[in-house]
Amino acid sequence: MISIRFNKYWLILVSIAFLFSILYILSVIFPGNISNEVYKYFSNIDIEKSKEYNKTISLLFISSFLVKLIFLLIFTFGNASKELSNLTAKLSFKMYYLHILLFFIGLWLILKIISFPFSLYYYNFQVKWGFSTQTISSWWIDYLKNSLLDFIISGIGIFLFAYAVNKWHKSWWFMASIFLTFMLFLQNLIWPSFIAPMFNRFIPIKDPVVLNMVQDISKNAGININKVEEMDASRRTKLANAYFYGFGKTSKIVLYDTLLENYPKNEIKAVIAHEAAHWKENHVLKGLVIGSIGLFAMFFLFSLILNKTIINPYNKAITPAGLAVLYLFIILINFDTNPIQNYISRQMERQADLLSVQYLHNKEIVVELQVDLAKKSLSDPEPPAFIEWFSYSHPSAMHRIKAVEACISNIH
Repeated sequence: MISIRFNKYWLILVSIAFLFSILYILSVIFPGNISNEVYKYFSNIDIEKSKEYNKTISLLFISSFLVKLIFLLIFTFGNASKELSNLTAKLSFKMYYLHILLFFIGLWLILKIISFPFSLYYYNFQVKWGFSTQTISSWWIDYLKNSLLDFIISGIGIFLFAYAVNKWHKSWWFMASIFLTFMLFLQNLIWPSFIAPMFNRFIPIKDPVVLNMVQDISKNAGININKVEEMDASRRTKLANAYFYGFGKTSKIVLYDTLLENYPKNEIKAVIAHEAAHWKENHVLKGLVIGSIGLFAMFFLFSLILNKTIINPYNKAITPAGLAVLYLFIILINFDTNPIQNYISRQMERQADLLSVQYLHNKEIVVELQVDLAKKSLSDPEPPAFIEWFSYSHPSAMHRIKAVEACISNIH
């Protein structure tokens, strides 16, 4: 008989998650006062609209997490995981890996059903605020594509995890980490060429003005930016963005067509300078290395908890129902370590901001860009301190502006 125990380790992880959730909700409901400095850049209307918009987004995020967490707690430590395991065992003809696969499919479908209302609400919310340009049929196509990718990638990860646990009973966490680190790097390599084109069209930038900007930034940054592409983001959104992707020969900068069409050229140049800084500092590669270290730490911790959680009826190191334990652990550890992950990301973004100032030799452009981006995307210019600390992968607009101003002051 499968026995899954709730112990002190789970109590610690769950307590941290609920504590963070309570603080998050309180910060959303009682955001505090806005500093006078914000009004130098944003009007009352700008601030009120951004607060209203972000309040709903924040509550949607935390509600989705809590619903999924509560379900997994009940499912894992109640009888539901055992019942699903028994059902899939009957369909697996006593084939262990088929049993694992069928259990994974069942749990994955349940979690998809739970998260679907939140995904649909988010789409409708973006339509309501005038950001989404998608029809409902187009949204459905994207949703199904993303679900298929998630199923394939998660399925491969689950198979590698189960294989490692059963092959190396004592050092499985180390081998599983190696497998998934390889997957992480492989995914990064194939994403631009095979996966991203499934959702968007990418074409080389041909605008001579933008190309001259790229050459200018390349010279100032001391790097060879040889691949800058335009992405047809307008098929889904009115929001502007850009990103740097890859490392080594796969490196490239991608600019949304919404950025190129709706922002002045000097701000586009500031965006290119920011992404060039990510390129210069190898932030994608550094992020992958840090993520890999995190994988090793995560699976080592999970190996310690797993031994105290599951009593195994098979002559195997992991039961199919143990996948529910893995899912629960991943959602908890990701949430509980959000502050660490986002702190690292904010540091990289802050470094890119300051380097972009050096490449441009102009603080006004960078400040104007941050103000313009925040206004047009309804980003909260000064969110509650806890929410920024916990969930922001980028510094808030005011923190970015202040950092740029301080950087310039120090330079001059």
